[in-house]
Amino acid sequence: MHRTVYIKTTEACNLNCKHCFTGGNSPKREFLDVERTIGWVRRALDISELRDHWHFELHGGEPFLLPVKQLIELVKGIRTWGPVEQSIGATTNLVYKLTDDLLWFCVDELDSIATSWDAGIRFSNEKQYSLWRNNLKKLTQRKDVTLNVSLSKATVDMPAEELILFLKDTGCKRILFDRITLDGSAVQHQNLFPTNEEINDWYLRLHEATEKLGAREWFHNAALEDVYAKFENNNSCSGTFCRDCEERLFTINADGTIAGCPNSAPSETFGHIDDELSDLLLAPGRITTIAEERVRNPACYSCDVFAVCGSDCHRLSWQGDVCAAPRQLMRKLSGLPYGQGKSKRIIPIIAV
Repeated sequence: MHRTVYIKTTEACNLNCKHCFTGGNSPKREFLDVERTIGWVRRALDISELRDHWHFELHGGEPFLLPVKQLIELVKGIRTWGPVEQSIGATTNLVYKLTDDLLWFCVDELDSIATSWDAGIRFSNEKQYSLWRNNLKKLTQRKDVTLNVSLSKATVDMPAEELILFLKDTGCKRILFDRITLDGSAVQHQNLFPTNEEINDWYLRLHEATEKLGAREWFHNAALEDVYAKFENNNSCSGTFCRDCEERLFTINADGTIAGCPNSAPSETFGHIDDELSDLLLAPGRITTIAEERVRNPACYSCDVFAVCGSDCHRLSWQGDVCAAPRQLMRKLSGLPYGQGKSKRIIPIIAV
């Protein structure tokens, strides 16, 4: 089993995005205890039944608010332990001065690096956007970069071809589209996000534009490739369709508390890095969430694409009888009747 541990170096951030599950720049600037975090990781890697592939993702808030010296200490402390196959990455907003030391850390010390872009809700002004683009260019010249894109209403309302061409221009090799869960600041700003019906329509338009442009050759679009894998490789378990995230994920909050999904980690903790690993694995909060993830909405069983879908992420809210899964696209790929995509107005990339 592939396991992922999100290590929040801090809950704080230099930005204040309205969709952030941590609450933007409101949380206090609390940083993780590097030594105790390394200790937890080593104890976890020592458990024989957990000796799978482990990926550690430096996260936040903004993870690089932690000084580079401590980032290096954390990474080296993880890498120099045990026979377990592992990789280490980071997700950063890149809206800061990218020093030579930090650039070296990203390129030479990390196995992977990711950043984020969201139309209409991330950058407060042109200066922030320009700083992000310049830093991203420095990174993509030396390393493959993953771009996380939140599905804000502004993103979904962009013409699909325009969106794909913009993503190609970033130079990123992998694109992850994130649908918003109702955690943190997102709860107070639900008007910024599309309806499930709009998300369904968007998936279909994105697929059609991808085919028209031949964009599968440009970058790996995980939102579409996870769906294509169902039809091309008979792989029903890919991305958010696996329904086993809570079994495979741990999130270490900056205060040492532990949760599963990083989106809900600030509010749904079930343990602490000082706890015994056996107690943590069997913690009632963890077991309850794993069980909840396995349960499908009864409406799933009457859906005409349930056999290929299997149900999407359990944290994505239903709106009446409409889920957030790409049902229209799966209907089309299955040869079933499907709705037609709609033309959308142009939305500016920067919202001041």
